Amino acid sequence: MPRITIDIDATVSSTIRTSDDGASGRLTSGGWPVGHGRVLDTLDTDGAPLDALVLMSEPALAGVTVPAWPLGVLHRIGTESEPAVPMLLCVAEDPSFIDLADAGDLPRWHAEGDAWAAVLARLQHRAVGKVTDCGTRAEAEHLISDAHHAYERLTGCLE
Repeated sequence: MPRITIDIDATVSSTIRTSDDGASGRLTSGGWPVGHGRVLDTLDTDGAPLDALVLMSEPALAGVTVPAWPLGVLHRIGTESEPAVPMLLCVAEDPSFIDLADAGDLPRWHAEGDAWAAVLARLQHRAVGKVTDCGTRAEAEHLISDAHHAYERLTGCLE
C-alpha cells in the first residue's frame, strides 16, 4: 500500500514506550509523541475522514500534514458520537520505526490497546470507550482503501 497523508489536529507526548535499550537490557522510559488527525481523501461510513493516531519521533504542529504507513486498527466500544475504529499509523520512512510493521509488533513498544486509548482520551479531552482489540495492518489497509474509494465516488475524482 502506498503511504498515506494525515492532517494532524494535535500532538501529545504519549505513554507509548520502548522497554529495552539493547546493550545492557535495562528498561528505558522514553515516550514517543502521538499525533491525532484525519486520513486525507477518505470518507468513513458517517461521511467523515478516517480518524487516525500517528506514532512519530518528533511532535508535529496542528494543521500540518505528515506521510504515514498503516500499522493497524484500534477496535473500541465508543459512544454514538465518536468513531469506533481509529487507524493506527507511524510516520513513513522514519528509521525509529523500522521494526514496526504491523499491529503484532506494537506490544514490543508497550503499545497495547489501552495505551492507545489513554493517548486518544488525552488528545480528545474526554473518555473514548473501552478497547476491545487491535486489528492488523491488512485490515487497516482494507478500511483505508474502501474509504478512499468512497471519497472518490462522492467527489467524482475517480482515478
